[in-house]
Amino acid sequence: MTVGAALYVSRGVLDAAVVDGRALRIALLPPWETLLAFVAAALFGLLLVDQLARRHPGEKPALGGLVLPALGLAVLLVPFLPWLPDGWPVLQVLAGPLRPVVWLTVGGLLLWTWRQHGLLPTAALARRSTAQLALLAGLGVALVSGATAARLTETPLFPAGDEPHYLVIAQSLWRDGDFKIENNHQRGDYREYFGRDLDPHYLTRGADGEIYSIHPVGLPILLTPVYGLGGYRAVLAALILMAALATALAWRWVATTLQDRAAATFAAAVVAGSAPFLFNTFTVYPEIAAALAVMVALTTRHPVVAGIACGVLPWLSTKYAPMSAVLLVTGLVGPAGAPLRWPSWFAVLGRGVPYGGLLLAWFAFFYVIWGTPLPQAPYGAMVQTTPWNLVFGAPGLLFDQEYGLLAYAPAYVLAATGLWSLWRTGGEQRLLAIRVVLVFGALLGTVGAFRIWWGGSAAPARPLASGLLVLTLPIAAAFAAAPAGSARRAAQHLLLWVGAGIAATMALAQEGLLIANGRDGTSSLLEWWSPRWELWTLAPSFIHHEAPTALAHSLLWLAVAAGTAWLLARVPVRRPGPAALAAFSLFGLALCAVSMALPWLPDDPPMPRVHLDARSRLAALDRYDATALPAAVVFDPLRKVAAADALPLFSLGVQPGLRPEPQPLRVLHNGRFSLPAGRYEVTLTFAPGLPASQERVSFQVGRVGAALETWPVAPAQGSLSRAIDLPVDMSFIGFRGSREIESALTAIVIRPTSLINEGARVRTPTVLSSAHYGRLEVLLHDDWVSLEPEGFWVPGQRPTRVSVAAGTAGGEAHALRLRSAVGGNEVTLRSHGWVHTLTLDADVPQEVVLPPLPRGVLDLTIRASAGFVPADRDPASRDRRFLGVWVEAVPEPAVAAVH
Repeated sequence: MTVGAALYVSRGVLDAAVVDGRALRIALLPPWETLLAFVAAALFGLLLVDQLARRHPGEKPALGGLVLPALGLAVLLVPFLPWLPDGWPVLQVLAGPLRPVVWLTVGGLLLWTWRQHGLLPTAALARRSTAQLALLAGLGVALVSGATAARLTETPLFPAGDEPHYLVIAQSLWRDGDFKIENNHQRGDYREYFGRDLDPHYLTRGADGEIYSIHPVGLPILLTPVYGLGGYRAVLAALILMAALATALAWRWVATTLQDRAAATFAAAVVAGSAPFLFNTFTVYPEIAAALAVMVALTTRHPVVAGIACGVLPWLSTKYAPMSAVLLVTGLVGPAGAPLRWPSWFAVLGRGVPYGGLLLAWFAFFYVIWGTPLPQAPYGAMVQTTPWNLVFGAPGLLFDQEYGLLAYAPAYVLAATGLWSLWRTGGEQRLLAIRVVLVFGALLGTVGAFRIWWGGSAAPARPLASGLLVLTLPIAAAFAAAPAGSARRAAQHLLLWVGAGIAATMALAQEGLLIANGRDGTSSLLEWWSPRWELWTLAPSFIHHEAPTALAHSLLWLAVAAGTAWLLARVPVRRPGPAALAAFSLFGLALCAVSMALPWLPDDPPMPRVHLDARSRLAALDRYDATALPAAVVFDPLRKVAAADALPLFSLGVQPGLRPEPQPLRVLHNGRFSLPAGRYEVTLTFAPGLPASQERVSFQVGRVGAALETWPVAPAQGSLSRAIDLPVDMSFIGFRGSREIESALTAIVIRPTSLINEGARVRTPTVLSSAHYGRLEVLLHDDWVSLEPEGFWVPGQRPTRVSVAAGTAGGEAHALRLRSAVGGNEVTLRSHGWVHTLTLDADVPQEVVLPPLPRGVLDLTIRASAGFVPADRDPASRDRRFLGVWVEAVPEPAVAAVH
């Protein structure tokens, strides 16, 4: 019953509307027949579990114990209770995008419970050798990282940041055999991949007067042949291969050191499945190459190989120099996990000679290029490293809500308990704990002393990524110390699945944009999880707050975590099912304790708060579907209505001063909205007593280009109402006008009158600009194209996506007229199930009748095989665009037009 009800509410949507100045909670839900179907499906699943238990060769486990963790899904019902979520709004977070993480966590606990009862076959893996299992661990990392890279590298997020610098240095090495990059970044596939120049702030002039990047050259040197042979994609594959090999080494190291394969697998899963490690496996930064060098230095028995691995680290980045020295010195007594021995002369020389040679070459490189052997020479005045930064840098890298390690992968807290377990064991394991602390501490101390400790525009905890695999040993030790089937062991798996759910959310949601934070003190992930309540006020921020305040918040979290661990150790159950439910319950209670206690701590300056009447979009509108979600429940007073009747309650608006943040394009009162396809009524209200001078207000769709419509308005009239129709979902809606009209405008209200059901909407890429051409509305999705009054140019030799929308759907014919400035230009138009190709002669237009628009919108891709640059033909022109074909709408399609 609980699973069926959780499925039912997970299909629905909970939102809040502002009605008469107060928040009104409203739920859109499926029909009651869906609830019965979900309950029946849950009962059928229960029968399948029972049959699986009956086939168990031993004593049949109790069915209740096998499914007991599923009761944790009851938390998803809490936001839909009548009164409690109104008084405690943080509970409403469970009805938003956080739900998949809850489902994944409960599913993981169920799998762990069944594994403890022997219902999941693992005998085949148990028969594998340690080397084979290590390779399987590396293969798993390669598959997960490859799939994540395939999704995210097609978005604007990757490659970005400093990645172009490393690629351009590799390009320069491959093509010119040197590190000079002046004008080199304007050649070849750099512009193909990035379409922009390098940031000049990270370019500097060497002693020879040439232009160099300030970024370290170790990674480009390693990747130069890879880049030369396969370009950016080959570089990604090489980095993922490095991550897989490093993880395999870490797994084998832990498994042989602790003699516990299960613990090694758990620890490797914690690290490899966490956001701080996963999103760096395909990012062109030195972190993953350094992680591989660290694991080689830790685990290899050959002193020369260890010396080379340590010597490579400073080349990869200056921040790794202290860690390399620690690895070199601590490795003299033998590989980590091997019996300690007094170092021989061969071991000392084998490590010291290659390390010293690489270190001397590193200093020589700086001297040759910049005229000084000091590693900080490329940075000049940009050097911002001081031990005083450790006050906020080191704890920030661990606890900060935007860039902290534990904020995105809470299972790393097990490293602390694991170190304590290793210390208590004594002997060689105590020395191992010291070694782990020294290696990871050297990295944390170095990167935490940098003023920009968060690592710029990058994944969370990126500066620590190279040392995360070192923590697999203490994490595994904590896992091994927890009794099998105990609540402690269940809680460890819970933390693992929470971290995996966070990583999956960041990879799949918002086109990966949740990975990149804005360094404003609030986590993008928490903002997305909780758009109606300020969830980010419960997490430490070392950017928004001063160090004492942020440390106080962090200590509260640590105190609650310690108290929860103390309780878990004293839970008397030893059966997996009750243990899993106990761990889930205590985890939830710990979060509740933080939400109640943290508001009593200092909060100066205060964190940003949510203003429900200042929201730019509503989940209820995005998910509106009168067919799939026909029922609406209004909670104050509690009543049930039809979804269509509740639709007018979900209005959006803006008033002066309500949104202080400016938008990419200036709009009135910064009122930018995101609206789904449908019809809306817009009302603009003006202050009374204003002069009747005629003004104009423009309706803007998309963040670039001209306005879609312009309306005359006289402020003295008091208000203006207009109906607007949106054929597809629009992420940027706003209103533009003069400063005078903005000062007179007191409110903008957008009220939906009818929406297209979510399941019936035409899905298109983000609309960047739009324009009306007769009966057609053209929506652009490409930055390379700009709409002109009569039509638009499609770039040459580049596919361009546009959407063509008509006022009515049906069989009415619509056509485009195409004209090329060059002869023999082959143009291909492509849509779903329709392709048309034609060859254009110079300045001879041709018409193409578009296929029917059954839903009023056609998603179209246009590609021209040739093009020209206007400035090359007309010396007076400054237009350097490479234009392919001119496109305009045909008012009345000719019968002879090409179909």
